[in-house]
Amino acid sequence: MIESPFQYGTLATKENFIDRESERACLKQMLFSGINVSLISPRRWGKSSLVKMAMDELESERDDVRVCYLDAFSIDSVDDFYSKFASAVVSCSANRIEKAWSDAKKYLGGIVPGITFSDGLNDILTINFKHDPVKENQTQILNLPERIAIDKGIRIIVCIDEFQQLAEMDGYSELEGKMRSAWQYHKHVSYCFYGSKKHMMMQIFNDSQKPFYRFSETMFLGKIAKEDWVPFIVRGFEKTGKKISESFASMICDYTDCHSWYLQQMSFFVWSDTANEVTEDIMNRACRRIVDTNSPMFMSDVEKLTASQREMIKAIVSGETHLSSERVRGKFRLGNLTTITRNKKILETKSFIDSGDGTLEISDPIFRIWFRSRYLNLK
Repeated sequence: MIESPFQYGTLATKENFIDRESERACLKQMLFSGINVSLISPRRWGKSSLVKMAMDELESERDDVRVCYLDAFSIDSVDDFYSKFASAVVSCSANRIEKAWSDAKKYLGGIVPGITFSDGLNDILTINFKHDPVKENQTQILNLPERIAIDKGIRIIVCIDEFQQLAEMDGYSELEGKMRSAWQYHKHVSYCFYGSKKHMMMQIFNDSQKPFYRFSETMFLGKIAKEDWVPFIVRGFEKTGKKISESFASMICDYTDCHSWYLQQMSFFVWSDTANEVTEDIMNRACRRIVDTNSPMFMSDVEKLTASQREMIKAIVSGETHLSSERVRGKFRLGNLTTITRNKKILETKSFIDSGDGTLEISDPIFRIWFRSRYLNLK
C-alpha cells in the first residue's frame, strides 16, 4: 500500500508543508526578538502547522531557544491552566525527563505544598498540584518561564493554541489580568497566541479595555495562493506514480477555495480513487464525497442555530449584502435591527460568517456548497 502524499487532520510534516516562507520567517524573527504575536485565521487553515514548523526551524538554528506548547482546548479550568502551564514550561526547558523532574522540584517545590509527577507517553512530564495554587503562588507560576530562562541563559517561547477558548472558563477575567501583569515584564520569554475565532481574538487583543490590549503583534494568516497549490498537488500525484493535469488540480483549488484542510482532503479523495490518471468522473465523485463526508458535522452545527440565524445564512449565501434593508428583512424573515445585529455577532463568534473586509461572507467553502444545496436547492 502506498502512503498518501496528502495530509489533513494532523499537523503537516515537513514534506507536506507548503509555502508560508514569509510567514515562517516573520514568526521566527519576532518571537526570537521578544515580540509577542497573536496569530488569527479561520479554522483548519494551518495555523498550528505553521507555528510548529517555524518553531522547529528556530530550535534547529538556535541552541539557546526552547519552545513549549499548550492547547487551550485541553484546559477546562483556571487551576488546570496553572498545572498544564507549569508542566509545559518545565518540560520544554529540560533536556530529559529525569532532568525535568529535577527542575520541577527546584523551581516549583517552594511554590505549592505538594507536587506529583507522571511521565506518560513520549517522556512528557505532567505536573499535578496536590493542592490548588494559592493566589500568591499563581503569579510565581506565571513568572516561571522567565525565571528558568534567566537561570539557564536561554530564550523560552510559549505557544498557546486556540487561546480564545480560555475566555470561556469561569474565572478567566482574573486570570487574564494576572497573565498580563506578569508577562509584560518578561524579557527572556516570548508568547505566541493563535486562534480561529477572529471575533473573540480581536476582543482579547485589540480592545483597549482588555488587559492584553497591544500586548502582541497581530498577524492575520491568509490563504496559500492557488499558484502554489497547483504544483504541490501535481507533484504529490507524480511522486506516487499517478498523474493529474494542472486543470484538474486547479479545479480542486477552486472547489475548495484554497482552504488548506479541504484542499488536502479533496486531493486525497481524488488520489485514492485514481489508479493511473485522474478523469472527470473521478473529479465529480470527489466533489460529492467531500460534501457528503462533512455533511453530518454541518447538520449538527446548523441544528444548534435559531430560525432567524439560519435565515441570515440563507440571505448571505444568496448574495444579499444589505441585510438591514426592508426588502431583505422581509424576504428572509431576519427580524428587527437589534435581532440582526445580535445574530451577526453570534454567527461571527461561531465562525459561520466573517466580515473581515466589511462584507459578510460564509467562512467555510464546503459548508457554503452544502448549505446552498440543502436549504436553497442550488448547485
